[in-house]
Amino acid sequence: MDKEQIISTLINLNFSRLEAEIYITLLGGEMSGYQISKKIEIARPSVYAALEHMFEKGIVQKIQGNSSEYKAQPPQIIFKKLSKEFSENAIFAEQTLTQYSENHFENRLSAIKGIKTIIEYAKDMIIKAQKEIFINTDLELSIFKAEIEKASENGTEITVFSFYEPDTELPCKIFTHNRHNKHISSRLMLSCDESETLIANSDNSGEWLASITNNPLLVEIITEHIHNDIYLLKLRNEYSDEIYDNLRIGSYFESHNKIVK
Repeated sequence: MDKEQIISTLINLNFSRLEAEIYITLLGGEMSGYQISKKIEIARPSVYAALEHMFEKGIVQKIQGNSSEYKAQPPQIIFKKLSKEFSENAIFAEQTLTQYSENHFENRLSAIKGIKTIIEYAKDMIIKAQKEIFINTDLELSIFKAEIEKASENGTEITVFSFYEPDTELPCKIFTHNRHNKHISSRLMLSCDESETLIANSDNSGEWLASITNNPLLVEIITEHIHNDIYLLKLRNEYSDEIYDNLRIGSYFESHNKIVK
């Protein structure tokens, strides 16, 4: 790593460029402000001001008995301290801002794109749920196996609806049509604690897009939709496929939608 790369790294760690140059220079040996100024070709007043600031931050030491000379604080001491401070600040910021976010609730509707991003968001929703989860999907359920198991261990009730046979055993209620034919996954609906819902699907090109909302009405509609899919499945199992013919209303949607055909 050349000097410029080291300076850039130190700047990323909240050094000024001048402080970075002074610190690197002092790693080569003890020097006075005058000597540093000559070596890095920076005006003495600027160097002395920077040295005083660095001394206050514990980056440099003043030589005992000769306050005009300085030496660099060993890197292992400085960066262990910086690492500890960063970690503590990051934890504090996460906790404080999470609490702030929760205390400033507002209805929102947001979108995310890409199947990997959508799955990771859904997994996070499952883990965070505390009371009840409803899932409607034709994705392989093994994708969410670890998260569902964790949620179940935490006492969260989980209900899953799928048109296709599950590819794994899960500690939850599963309602399925047990279809075996191979298919291209195209939908995911998730409702957690009656407080947040995710609705995702793929288009003809295979691109996935999801909407996420905490709007109470939309959350209720999605939760009801998943319930209704389960109710229809139970009616079908009880009265056979004829139940669907009696339920149809003759809409254009029914004529071309593969789910209700």
